[in-house]
Amino acid sequence: MNTLKYKGYVGSVAYSEADQVFFGKIEGIDGLVNYEGQSVGELTDAFKEAVDDYLVFCEEKGLKPEKSYTGTFNVRISPETHRGIARLAAQAGISINAFVKQTLSEAVSHRPLGSGMTDTEFSSSILSEPDASYGRKKELTLDVPPEDIPLAQEIARRMGWKL
Repeated sequence: MNTLKYKGYVGSVAYSEADQVFFGKIEGIDGLVNYEGQSVGELTDAFKEAVDDYLVFCEEKGLKPEKSYTGTFNVRISPETHRGIARLAAQAGISINAFVKQTLSEAVSHRPLGSGMTDTEFSSSILSEPDASYGRKKELTLDVPPEDIPLAQEIARRMGWKL
C-alpha cells in the first residue's frame, strides 16, 4: 500500500481514473480528513496541508490530536515467552508473525481491556493443560513479567489451558 508520511501521520494514496485525480485520507484518526491533487506533488502538498489544518483544528477545539498507526511495532519479551510463541506457531503451522498478529487481533476484538485476572492472580495461578491435547495432565506455575501478562493470558486461552 502506498502511503504518505508527515509529522507522525500516515495518509493513504489512491487514484480515480474517472476523475483523473489522486486522493487519500489521514489514516488512524477518528475524524475524516481527505485531500486530493492532480499530481503526486500536488497530493503530497495537499496531504501536508491537511495534517497542518487538522492540528490547527484540534488546537482550536481543545482536542488532543491523534497520531496515525503504521501497523508496525516492536515488543520486548523474555526469551522463554519468545520460545513458547515459536512453539505454538509451529504447532499451528504458521509463522510467528502470523501467530502474534492473529492472537493480538483476537484479543483486541474479543476481550475488553482490563478484563480477566489481576497481575497478582495470574502470576500465582496454576495452568492445567487439557488431557486431550497432549495425552497426560500437567500442572505448572508461571511467574510472568507484568508487561507479558496479556500475551501469556491469550496464549493460555488459545491452548485451552485453565487459569
